[in-house]
Formats: sequence, C-alpha cells, structure tokens
Amino acid sequence: MREKITLEVEPREETGKNANRRLRGSGQVPGVVYGLDKNPFLVSVSPKRLGEILHLESGRNTIFTLSLVGQDQTRAAMIKELQRDPVTEDLLHVDFIRLDLQKTITVSIPVRLEGTPEGVKNEGGVVDFIHREIEVECLPKDIPEHVDVDVSGLHINQNVSVADLPVTEGVRILDEPSTVIAVVVPPRTEAVAVEEEEAEPTEEGAEPEVIKKGKEAEEGAPEASEKSGD
Repeated sequence: MREKITLEVEPREETGKNANRRLRGSGQVPGVVYGLDKNPFLVSVSPKRLGEILHLESGRNTIFTLSLVGQDQTRAAMIKELQRDPVTEDLLHVDFIRLDLQKTITVSIPVRLEGTPEGVKNEGGVVDFIHREIEVECLPKDIPEHVDVDVSGLHINQNVSVADLPVTEGVRILDEPSTVIAVVVPPRTEAVAVEEEEAEPTEEGAEPEVIKKGKEAEEGAPEASEKSGD
C-alpha cells in the first residue's frame, strides 16, 4: 500500500462562472466530489497541493484521504477529471471520486519501454510508441504506477502487444491482447524511397499499377459495407 496521503478541501456554496472566477482569484480551484451513489458536494482546493499529488509517480491514480476542513469527515478518493486553461494550463476545475477500497475500479496506467531494440541499435530503425497507456481493473490498493515491457529484442517490423505485458496478480488488463504497444519501423528515408518506387509509372502517361488495381477492384466488385465498430 502506498504512503497515506491527505488532501484537504473546503466546502463551497456559490456556483457559476463569476463565483468560480472569484474563487480562482483568491488562489483556490473549484471542484466537486461524487461517487458511491451519494449526493455530490462542492469543494475548493489548493492548486499547489493538487500539483504536488499530480507530480507523484502515481499521478492521477494516486489514492488519498479527502479531508473536509472544519469537519470530521474523511473519505478515500482520487482525481477523476481535470480541466485546464488551454493557453496557460492553469487548473480550472477538478472532479474527485469517492472510493470503496474493497471494490475494483477501472483506471488507465502508463506503459514504459525498457531497453534499446536491436532494430534501432544495429538496423537503423525507429521505435513507434503507439499505445502509451492501458486500461486495467483492480482494487485501489493494487493500482500499478506503470507497466514495463522489454523491447530490447525487437528487430525492424517486430512489435510488442498487450499480450506481451507482464501480468500482475490482482490486476486485469482490459485492452485487447492484440493491441500493439510499440513497433520498430524502418527509417523514414527508406520508407519514402519505397513509396516513390511503387508510385513510378511503367510508361509515359500510365498510372501506377497499384492505382489501376484499385480502380479495377472498384469497378468489378460490389461496395463493401463499413464496419461499425467517468
């Protein structure tokens, strides 16, 4: 279990843009606490204290004790959502969610790549880090701070997927096992050269063969229906 962390919040009653603007002007951030089928209530919190929690390795997945100033009320909670100013990135609003420490929750956790792939060291390839987070289900006390996967053995055009991630007891990964986490791709200059070679016409004025085939397929085959996919 992580070190116990307490976050103090103050109750507030005023709502609306003007009230929130005044609150931010006084050095506080407006927020709301909800969850566990209980009524939500409005709070304000120090942005500095929020920043300290967000800079922990567990980040937004940090479990803390939410304490109401002036009242003997505490509750296990975590940050559910943050709103920031798109220009200054100042915190504008925060949503907290109450937790039952005996019930599982769903959270996103970061993936970290370990090692330098063979395809990068000796073959001139580049790592394309496609999915940097995965979604997991577990008890609050079991939330991993991150998941590490070794990519040192990868050659060009090889990848690691969700199925290759280490499994931690009590943690269930919700993403599809075939989801690619990272792949080693050829250098960009090589990829461009291949594309140009494929696109070069075989005779003056002729379209590339790949385009001809595409047109023939369109004319000779029925249209395919699109798959549809806090």
